[in-house]
Amino acid sequence: MTRTFIHAVFATVALACAGFAVYSWTRLQHATELNQAIAAASSDAPRETHAAHAAHPLQPNEEAPQVLLARATTLSKAGAYDTAGRLYESLIHDHPDDLGRTALFDLGNMYLREGGGGGASNGIRSIAMIGEAKVRYRLLLRASPGDWDARYNLERALWLAPETPTALDEPDVKEQHNVKVRDPESKDLP
Repeated sequence: MTRTFIHAVFATVALACAGFAVYSWTRLQHATELNQAIAAASSDAPRETHAAHAAHPLQPNEEAPQVLLARATTLSKAGAYDTAGRLYESLIHDHPDDLGRTALFDLGNMYLREGGGGGASNGIRSIAMIGEAKVRYRLLLRASPGDWDARYNLERALWLAPETPTALDEPDVKEQHNVKVRDPESKDLP
């Protein structure tokens, strides 16, 4: 009885280990396919991208979100800001988890890069892009207050385009203190 019990326990443990090995192997295969798709999306050569898509089992409509994030990052670095922005926004909308927060951070970085390199001839657009970056960093900090990278980049954006409230109706503090009142016995009144 003890010998059959020991054999049954050993068989159960062996089956559990085999099941875990199969599960790990399928996850490894999926990760390998995903890495190949990300590498294809990140490559600059269109010929390699086309060949990798032909060999990859995912269709362009069914791409994994990580592949879309890699494609958006590549487009952003290449200067295709409109297309990259649309991809980032769709990822933010469709995936409110870690991937969406990563896309939100990358979108803020894209706007900050675009606004920081504007120069004097493109000042208004530069300020608008930095403002968009500040909005994205603040959204990210609402979702994840402990994100120090977003805090740093928000501070950098605030340094590039400070937000100072200006009230046109109120005089400056120094002007408020320099008010002089004439005494009633002034000789210069008519």
